[in-house]
Amino acid sequence: MDSHPEYSESWYFNYYDEKADVTAFMRIGNKPNKDEKTMFFFLVGKDKIVGMRSQVNYDENSKKSCSGLEFIPMENGSWNLRYNGPMANYADQKDISMVTMDIEWTPLNKEMNYRDCVNAEEVELSSKVASEHFEQYGKAIGKIGINGSVTEIEAYGERDRSEGVREWGSPKMWYWLNSVYDGENGYNVTKLCTEMGDVDAGYFGDSKDNDPIMKSEIDTEYTSGIPSSYTIKATGKSGKTYEIAGTVMRYAMLPMAPGMMLVETISKTEWNGKTGYGIAEFLVRM
Repeated sequence: MDSHPEYSESWYFNYYDEKADVTAFMRIGNKPNKDEKTMFFFLVGKDKIVGMRSQVNYDENSKKSCSGLEFIPMENGSWNLRYNGPMANYADQKDISMVTMDIEWTPLNKEMNYRDCVNAEEVELSSKVASEHFEQYGKAIGKIGINGSVTEIEAYGERDRSEGVREWGSPKMWYWLNSVYDGENGYNVTKLCTEMGDVDAGYFGDSKDNDPIMKSEIDTEYTSGIPSSYTIKATGKSGKTYEIAGTVMRYAMLPMAPGMMLVETISKTEWNGKTGYGIAEFLVRM
């Protein structure tokens, strides 16, 4: 383990249920050298956003649980995502709901290692934003309860595991974009923008293989300073080009460090005649 005070190990999951029109995204992050563990969990619906953020002391024996949120690895390779606790209305922090979640998140492709996408110089450029990064898309099935009203969930989404120094204020910006198409195909495209240059990574995958992303061009349009649409032209190690168009449906904003804002959006995307949904995340300096 790195001795740097900002060394972090984290797990992140998201999913979007088109029928219920609800997005969930959540993260548990550990910084053992600072005796710190944090979590966030947000549910974004058509008419309301509720969420929970918390910070507690680091616990070596419970890295994957925090303040009612649990990520439980299962023997079959799936994950049980659980939550039981309060969430505040994003627009009115005094409006509190009691929320439960019990989801089985099943991977649909092989885990992707970002080191398959980058050279030694790019690893150094990303050394302050978790140099070890793993991605995978999957299917989420289960239930979410809000104040006793239960919604059945059948959704697709992305999971992320990272290790390394995590200094939220170190990049100029990053893009972390993903989407899934009927469970048959999925992608993650990441662009880290630093003072010394950009680092491109990610994958385009299916159940058989992942094509590591070596280069990506991302063009973003903004409305009132918030991303509203984007296009991606990504080139894989195979030489294939993937062209994707995304439209932001709704978003939540999370302050992550002084002057840094995480804009977490759910987007509708189009690729090769197919429609998918996924998280498009933008970390920007305000």
